[in-house]
Amino acid sequence: MRVQSTGPVAGAGRLLRFEPVVHLVTGDVTCAAVQSTRRYEELAAFGASGLVSNVDSPANWLSDMIEDVALRARVTDMDVRPIHLEAPVSAMMHPDTPIACEAAAARSRLLPQEICIEVTDASLSQSRKDVTRSIENLRRKGFRIGVIATHSWNTPLDTGLRLMLDTVRVDSRKLFRDEDLMNRVEAAVACGISVIAEGARYRDGHELASIGVELAMRPSADA
Repeated sequence: MRVQSTGPVAGAGRLLRFEPVVHLVTGDVTCAAVQSTRRYEELAAFGASGLVSNVDSPANWLSDMIEDVALRARVTDMDVRPIHLEAPVSAMMHPDTPIACEAAAARSRLLPQEICIEVTDASLSQSRKDVTRSIENLRRKGFRIGVIATHSWNTPLDTGLRLMLDTVRVDSRKLFRDEDLMNRVEAAVACGISVIAEGARYRDGHELASIGVELAMRPSADA
């Protein structure tokens, strides 16, 4: 089965759409990733206006995003779970983020397990202590956690962190060209972490499955 991503849905100053994550061998949709035109950093105020800015906190921004995503999922009848949602670095460094996200899930009538909050690999390499603390607290609230490592992978898979990660997203084009990336993928798979390959080809499904990479986002057609 081949699946098309949902069309964009406008609301609250952003466009949202759901990108299906599929099993490369069976074609089944296993979950979905949120694609948004708006980033928290774009809301920042500069200059004199920044001194009196009423920009919402990153924790509230992420919690609002969870509610918005839940609403869009209902409107578009998107019922696959979990839903992957990228969190800005500033949100992962904010102490109120875990409790704000928990409250947003409750208001949205979602279980925290239905949301996978993704952080960029760069955020862990730059601000590991604060981000790891947020990951620990979000996990205690029941949220799933993923790492986006499509541009780099410096995330240490030490005992504490690997037990808290559910998914890692990588660039499939680099897999068989980068020995270090391949070793890290194999280590992640051995830890029970699901690896999502962006841009993988369907015809490479069995080869990728042989190293434990079974999921893909935006897979390419065989032809």
